[in-house]
Amino acid sequence: MPRVLLNGLASTAGGGITYLRNVLPRLGRIGSKHRFIALVPEDHIDYYRRMTGNGIELDTAPVAGLPGRLWWEQSALRRYIKRHRVDVLVSLGNFALFGSPAPQILFNRNDLHFSREFDRDLRARGLYGQWVANRLKRVLALRSMRAAAANIAPTAAFAAKLSAASRLPLNAFRVMPFGFDEEVFASDPAPLDGAQLARLDLRRPLRRLLYVSHYNYFRNFETLLRALPRIYDRLRAATGEEAQLVLTTEIRRGAVYGGYDATRAAELIDSLGVGDRIAMLGPVDYNRLHHLYKHCDLFVCPSYSESFGHPLLEAMAAGLPVAAADLPVHREVCADAALYFDVFDERALADRCVEILTDEKLNARLRGEGRGRVRMFSWDKHVEALLGLVEEVSGEGRREITK
Repeated sequence: MPRVLLNGLASTAGGGITYLRNVLPRLGRIGSKHRFIALVPEDHIDYYRRMTGNGIELDTAPVAGLPGRLWWEQSALRRYIKRHRVDVLVSLGNFALFGSPAPQILFNRNDLHFSREFDRDLRARGLYGQWVANRLKRVLALRSMRAAAANIAPTAAFAAKLSAASRLPLNAFRVMPFGFDEEVFASDPAPLDGAQLARLDLRRPLRRLLYVSHYNYFRNFETLLRALPRIYDRLRAATGEEAQLVLTTEIRRGAVYGGYDATRAAELIDSLGVGDRIAMLGPVDYNRLHHLYKHCDLFVCPSYSESFGHPLLEAMAAGLPVAAADLPVHREVCADAALYFDVFDERALADRCVEILTDEKLNARLRGEGRGRVRMFSWDKHVEALLGLVEEVSGEGRREITK
């Protein structure tokens, strides 16, 4: 039976975890003549073991951080493939195994390597070491695309960006949108924990704006924060209501998340005087997120760098209207189910949010459009397309299909 290796060692947070959580069970359920080995992060292997079915073998590797993972992947992984007689390698983490002994399918999902806005942001913050590191990752990502037998992108907009950056033809990239499983997403009845509920202060009739993200620079928290005074003032003037921003992170001086220092954002909160109107919940367990969406009135996404956007699907499924930065990726995912604003324009961001919160007909339309839009994203279709590509890559002698 042909063997397929999914290298998910890079799937340590956010979209990577969401991907494995949804794909691994389906690979076990959907009939396939292939047998799968999934390499997952060491501290997540017990979690994934509970959801995998027949035909899925889990394994891990003792790697720490990006340098350790890249070293292992460019040395020990090659031996691993030979030892386990792997027929197709599926690399989920943006970087390919160079000189792979098996034909390789590469998932491209990190827009930061190709984001001019991120480069400018790092330079503006004086983070020249991180800027150099990101440029090096860009070179590695471009080389990886050329080393793969097939490249996958989750949106057509991101595929076009990759094609322009790599000078590979657009048809070198297979667009396979990620999915959404509303039944799984809303399956856990356990409520938010007491401390998080207390921060939401549900006894007060507030209009709650939600942003689901851990802290980092490219999520553009600063533009959102600068918009808050205008949102608060305009909403109060229009309806007499008070607003609250709800975050799934904590922005504190000296707090560093994955190399991203939140100090500047924390200082901005203090200078604007909006700290008492922000509910910083910290990380919310994925299985409980659906409760959080239901407590809120609007989802806002100011991010300036995206390749897909899982929280957009979650928000639309929960019936929240969406205000999003005007990125091609956001328009592709949300279409008419969102209002859009210029990425770094805090006045436009505030105006779109207030417009949604005060216009009942617009609010209802966006909610309805969102519920219909999210049905277009299916994990079953994604897995079926992936299996078809595995068959294509492995079927006739390990030939490249994208060059």
